[in-house]
Parts: sequence; structure tokens; C-alpha cells
Amino acid sequence: MDPSTNASREHGLDWLRVIAFTILIGYHTGMFFVPWDFHIKNPERSESLTWVMLFFNRWRLPLLFLISGAGVAFALRRRSYAEFAGERLRRLLLPLVFGMLVVVPPQIYFERLDQGITFASYLDFWKTVFTFQSYPQGNLSWHHLWFVVYILVYSLVCIPLFAALKSRRGQALVEAFARFCERPGAIYLIGVPNLAIAAWLGPKWPTTHNLISDWANLTGALLTFLWGFVICGNGRFFDLIVRKRRELLLFALAMTVLFYGYRLAPLRESWTPLQRMSASMLIDSYMGFGWILALLGWSRVKLNRDSPLLRYATEAVYPFYIVHQTITIAIAYHMISWTAPVALKFPLLAAGTFLGSWAVFELARRHPVTRVLLGMKPAGQPAATRSAGAAHAP
Repeated sequence: MDPSTNASREHGLDWLRVIAFTILIGYHTGMFFVPWDFHIKNPERSESLTWVMLFFNRWRLPLLFLISGAGVAFALRRRSYAEFAGERLRRLLLPLVFGMLVVVPPQIYFERLDQGITFASYLDFWKTVFTFQSYPQGNLSWHHLWFVVYILVYSLVCIPLFAALKSRRGQALVEAFARFCERPGAIYLIGVPNLAIAAWLGPKWPTTHNLISDWANLTGALLTFLWGFVICGNGRFFDLIVRKRRELLLFALAMTVLFYGYRLAPLRESWTPLQRMSASMLIDSYMGFGWILALLGWSRVKLNRDSPLLRYATEAVYPFYIVHQTITIAIAYHMISWTAPVALKFPLLAAGTFLGSWAVFELARRHPVTRVLLGMKPAGQPAATRSAGAAHAP
């Protein structure tokens, strides 16, 4: 949007994206061991791990949506809207279809085995995917690839909005809002729309990740995605976040103390359900808001440097994301009968997931077809690290 912003400087966003997806791998590993719904579960649950994952649960996905929106802002600086749409279809739709037909089915297969449903072979199960009956009744699903679906939909549907925001009038509006947010305390108003969505749509539309009846999550994630586009596409706005990074970090830490204090305090047991829900929404929403903006600001200061490792990780992160949960569930299924404690199983499962994902990436990056299927650029094209998501979906 603002051409004065030097996109080549924003290696910090690429590092932040790599870190966020690394957290995601650990988070999905942890889902095997906590009380929340997951495809298969370890017989023993870990309360301590649950408390840790509660923290990441509030900001890991908003951060990824914010970075993805930032990536769109950078990508549209050097692509036409038609080129951008074509790239999104290649980098998102093709891996999504491949994922739903090849990558995700093993997850459902192991879930069915855990439910006591047997098949003559995996091939016998895989044939049922092509009846195209959706999960959970059938065996066709996008599972963790819902994130790709949402980014694809946002990227294509919002092209007219991107054009409006990049117009002279749109840039003037963003610039005026950035100036307003420079006032003391004004930046915290950015979190109000997300809080309103959670309060208005959240009770009626619980998160499903199915796109068509997921209105609270769909609109909240869209808004965060658009904030990434606006903030990182405007030099003044991004600079403001960087200047306020210490304030935002202190705010995030304070909200984290409140987040855990609220859940541990016996006082809330005397509150009405409405009071508890209101307090939880306010604290949860603003804790997530604080962390994603604080991390965004600090990324430019502490992570804004290129390296061979960053270039390698930037290419690897999307294929890792596509395949990691299948590897997690495949290993976890065979751990169910182990009598080992969570303290041993968790690091083994995390390490197995990482090594398995890395092996798939190393094999896939060597072949033109598998590069395309896992969302990589054709071999020989440089992996630009100009901004998170600028050259690398999602």
C-alpha cells in the first residue's frame, strides 16, 4: 500500500512465520495429551501441558492470519490482481486438493481404527474417500488444512477490498487511521471489532472449521487477516507497532497474568454464567491481541536479518504444515498402547513429527511434481524472503 515501506527489510516476518508454524507442530503434538477434542487421544492426560497450551491457543492462529494478510500486502506490490489470484490458486488450491485426497486420509484411517472399525487394507479404506461423503459421517475432510481453505477464500474474495485499500483514497484512509492510533491508548481500539465478533457470533456459532457454519471464527480470522494487510502494508502503521513494542509486550504480559489469574481464582465461581463468559471473552481476546502485535513489533527489531537457514526454513514451512499432522497421528496411534508417561511420549512424538516432516520435505523438494503438490515454487526460482507470505503460501 505505502510504497515507502521497504519490503526487503521484513525478514523478521518470515522468521515469525517459521516460529509460528513450529509452535503449531508442537501444539498439534500436545493435542494428543490434553482433554480437548482431537482425532485420537492418549489414555493419560496432562494437566500441566493443558495450561501451557491454553496460552498458545489464544494467539497462535491469529498470528498466522495476521502474517498471511501481511504477505498479501507485499505480494500485491509486484503482481497484478490476476497474477495474484493465479498464484493463490496454484499455491493453495492444488495442495488443498492433494491434501484432502492423499495427505489427510491416513489421519481418518487411524481414527477409524481407534474407533474399532477395521479394513482389509489401507487401500480398502482409501477407496471410501472417493465416495465424497464428508467427515465425520464419511472419510473426506480437509482437517488441519482448513487454514489453507480460509486463506484461499479470503485472498480471492477480498481482491476488490485490497484494490480499494490500495487506491489513493484508501491509502489516505489508512494513513489517517494510523495517525489516530498514534494517540495514547488508541491502538487498543484495534482489538474491539474482534471482541465484538466473539461476543456477538461466538455463542451462536462455535468453531467448526467447516467454512459454511463457522461464522465467528470465519469473520474473526478474516478481520485479523485484514489487519495484517493494513498494518504491514502501510509504513507509518508498521512503524507505530515497532515504536510501541515495549508497551505492547507489557500489555500482553499483564493480560497473560490476568488470563491465568482469572482461571485460577475461586471468585469467579460465584459469578453468573454471563459474567464469566464476558470476562473470559474480554481477557482472552485482548491477551491474543497483545501478543500478536507485540511479536509483530519485536520481529522487526530482533529478527530482521536474512540467512541461509531462513531461506531454507521459508521454503520448508508450508510443506511441513501440510504433512505434519498426518505424521503426528500415525505415530501417536502406535503410542496409545504404550505405558510410558506423557513426559516421555510428548518429546518422542514431537521429534518424530519433525523428522518425518523434514524427510517428506527433502524428498518432495527434489521432484517437480511433488514440489507443486506441496505448495513449493518450481525448482530454480529463488525463494524470496521479502516478507512473510509474500512468496510463500499460505
